[in-house]
Amino acid sequence: MNQCSQSVYEVYEHQKTDLLVHLLLQEDAWEKTVIFVRNREALHALNTEISQQGILTETLTGNKKPEARERALADLKNGITQVVLATETVLRETDLTGIRRVIQYDFHELDQDYLNRLASASEEITTFVTQTDHNQLKKLEELAGMELERKSEEDFVYDRQPKNIRVQPKKGQSNRGKSKPLQNKKPKLKNKGPRGKTGRTRKR
Repeated sequence: MNQCSQSVYEVYEHQKTDLLVHLLLQEDAWEKTVIFVRNREALHALNTEISQQGILTETLTGNKKPEARERALADLKNGITQVVLATETVLRETDLTGIRRVIQYDFHELDQDYLNRLASASEEITTFVTQTDHNQLKKLEELAGMELERKSEEDFVYDRQPKNIRVQPKKGQSNRGKSKPLQNKKPKLKNKGPRGKTGRTRKR
């Protein structure tokens, strides 16, 4: 197995993107980097944030042809792009040899995925760990066979507590809690009077 270093960054969920951008902006330290993200929507949002900082990126998702994937990785290894963002499974069967660093923005699904990435990275594989990931972190350390180094950035401002995110009510719902039971609602009265348009009256 490749002897590249293994480490984790412990960070709140809402600061993951800020921390990642902070790391990538440190000169050229994070060139030839592959970042793994769990789903396509998160990947594209993350790519927008990174590319806005002037970092040359490429995205790889399941809808790209094998030739496009190989070309993107070749551009990364040759320095044409700096960072490739890939979904969890898209590079599962791909040789990543020549990659300097791997960042697991989200935890891997399969143990073998982590081992393959570890064998491919020449310098470092690092994983972002949130409050909800600690059980997975224990499993990761068992897989690695050691306690992983906890890294932190001195010039990055970490929040002291998680961000409380207000869930917006769905259309038609109120923030005032649950509606009253049906039996407490007054029934609507049916119109039993004359019909205005035809002039007909109710039969007696």
